[in-house]
Amino acid sequence: MFDLITSIVVDLSDQKLYAYNGAELVRAIAVSSGKAGTPTPTYSSQVQSKHETVTMHGRDYVAPGVPWALCLDGGMICLHGAPWQEAAGEAFGVPRSHGCVRMPTQQAKWLYQRVSPGTPVTIQL
Repeated sequence: MFDLITSIVVDLSDQKLYAYNGAELVRAIAVSSGKAGTPTPTYSSQVQSKHETVTMHGRDYVAPGVPWALCLDGGMICLHGAPWQEAAGEAFGVPRSHGCVRMPTQQAKWLYQRVSPGTPVTIQL
């Protein structure tokens, strides 16, 4: 069994997700948050749902097969893998999304396996 992650902090200023078990930092993951026109909001929430794969819809896109999604607030913002970003050779650590928090697929799977619904998530500058 995996050690559980008890809280997540996404720092938009350094484009990293920090996973904690209590006060111990377990892993830092480079992410890509929302672009200037579609920024990731700053707030505190919690994981409400988990999806091994999900289709995401926005005003100008449909993204089927998004892997390892941890969704907040009814799916308005999710932390998830981004295999299309990896396939395009686009680095993480740069804002690229429509507001979600993207990460390398294997990192997203690692996080997904260790997070339960109700896990607190803080998104900050």
